[in-house]
Amino acid sequence: MKKIMFLMFGLVLVMSESCQQKKPKENPINVKSINTEVSVNTDKLVFNHLDQILSPFEDMIEFALNKEEEGVLKSLNKIETAVKKSTFAKNLTPESVDGINPKIEELKIAIKEKNYMQTALVSAEIFKYNATNFADAKKIENQVRIEHLDYMGFKVLALLNQDNIDWSTIERTVVNAQQEWNILLINVTDTNLKESFNFLFKGLYLSVKNHDIKMGKILASMDLSLVDVLEKSI
Repeated sequence: MKKIMFLMFGLVLVMSESCQQKKPKENPINVKSINTEVSVNTDKLVFNHLDQILSPFEDMIEFALNKEEEGVLKSLNKIETAVKKSTFAKNLTPESVDGINPKIEELKIAIKEKNYMQTALVSAEIFKYNATNFADAKKIENQVRIEHLDYMGFKVLALLNQDNIDWSTIERTVVNAQQEWNILLINVTDTNLKESFNFLFKGLYLSVKNHDIKMGKILASMDLSLVDVLEKSI
């Protein structure tokens, strides 16, 4: 699928004023500009905090699905470092902090047993848990919803690689993600992107109905690619 990029060109007109015999005025402080800059910097910081609690598990999922032991262990090291630095404690809601450690212990067991598909599945659940319980979620609600679309792709891929595929869980995962998409939809202006996601969900439902593993994997991977495009359009 081609990603269409729209380039916008702006024409800047420079107007010169006639010189006058007046005492030059001091340039006033642009309070609006300063507030905007502060807001942008704050948003970047919030996005960075979200990335800190999600990216190690995203990496873990990808390495586990590819059965790359070295990558899995490197990702685990990043997670353990984050625990030592209280990264999760600082960026999750107070009531959810205690819930992360048992999940990480479950992840460690799957890694120790070299159960890569279970490692991917547990990592996907932690990814969702952290996105759902991000302390500053209200400041970047759209991004958190986008992360749930990412979760769908990860979860479906992990489930489709299990020995016994739970199609009902896959369907529930798709339904929940579509609810997030329906809310995000009003902020998307790219018609091609809208149609791509709509066809994606239709295809996923069809793959569940037909128990089509190959189609499901292709569409789940497509979801992850579309999410990258979506992040840049909102």
